[in-house]
Amino acid sequence: MALRDMLTCEKWFGVSSPGGPMNAVTRFSGSRLLSLAGTVVLACGLLLVPASAPARAQVLDQECTGTFTTQYTPALTEQPQTVSSATQSSYTNCPLRADSGSSAVTVSVPGDTCVGLLRTIPPFDETITWSNGLTSTVHWASAEISGSAIVFTGSVTAGLYAGDTAGKTQLTTGTTGTNPALCPIGEGTVTGDSGTVILTLNGLL
Repeated sequence: MALRDMLTCEKWFGVSSPGGPMNAVTRFSGSRLLSLAGTVVLACGLLLVPASAPARAQVLDQECTGTFTTQYTPALTEQPQTVSSATQSSYTNCPLRADSGSSAVTVSVPGDTCVGLLRTIPPFDETITWSNGLTSTVHWASAEISGSAIVFTGSVTAGLYAGDTAGKTQLTTGTTGTNPALCPIGEGTVTGDSGTVILTLNGLL
């Protein structure tokens, strides 16, 4: 505890810091003195604890809707295999900033399959090129698959909106292949998906 703080406590509680004037403290017995000293130290400690910083609010930097297409090579089957997944996204409606953007990403997915419960998507980076010529690199750290929807979460690691948290939802509305609806039971394949996409980027005030 700093000398200034000890003197302040002495002023408030009427006791001295070690080595200082004893005054009325000398009239207490040793045990009562130790008890009082402990109480003063505890009280001073509570008074001197700094207040925690207030939580910072999020602000929506960008929100876009658009479309995506994904091609699988080789085609998805009911059996897990390593598949190259090439996705093109077009973020055409971004009213907040009057911008638009696009990206093209190819990800190697080990153990990919058309059986939804078995699918996993590893982390990957997506670079979005905006209509103003700037770019944003987004690292998608996780993907949750639920039926025809894939929800990605991540953060902007470089470029425009760097430091923002990021979210993206892909909703599949069309599937190509040979009898794609029968793929999970081993009687078809899936060569591609397409549908709508929603992108959100959130910063901190």
